[in-house]
Amino acid sequence: MENLEIILSDFDKEEIQTLVYDDLKLSTLTVKSSHFYDSRLGKDMYFFEVKSIQEIFAPKGTGNIVLEQLYLGVILKDVIIIFSFDEKYGDIVFNFPATEIFVGTEEEIKSKFKRLVNFFIKLKNKYDIGKIIIGYEPAEDEDTKLIEIGNDVSNLDQEIEKILE
Repeated sequence: MENLEIILSDFDKEEIQTLVYDDLKLSTLTVKSSHFYDSRLGKDMYFFEVKSIQEIFAPKGTGNIVLEQLYLGVILKDVIIIFSFDEKYGDIVFNFPATEIFVGTEEEIKSKFKRLVNFFIKLKNKYDIGKIIIGYEPAEDEDTKLIEIGNDVSNLDQEIEKILE
């Protein structure tokens, strides 16, 4: 089964708390599994044990969460989120089965994909995210990348239509 991958590049660590708890509402969702490493305590932790998501990545760090479902403009099942941060910035990767988007009538598929893209455009604008890449895993490869959202989103609707043809 193919997976879709969405990469938020150069996400400011100062904003991670707001994204995780306010926008994604991860504390209210069913977590199937998770893994974080607290370098200050020198121990592995589960998401529910993390008191501050920003501090767990201090000075740098990684973590992952597997969710039963997550709302990203559309409700998606079996979503994996991978966090990887250095001192100031990091990448956040969302990974889920492609069938969550690319199954249904042509209109349903278009609607789901557009809602997904629009959700991430709103996040990009709110958090001044450098770049968002959406594609099949691995999304950064040119042959599996579907769309890259940078500063210019003027032709985005046309790019989405080309992808969905």
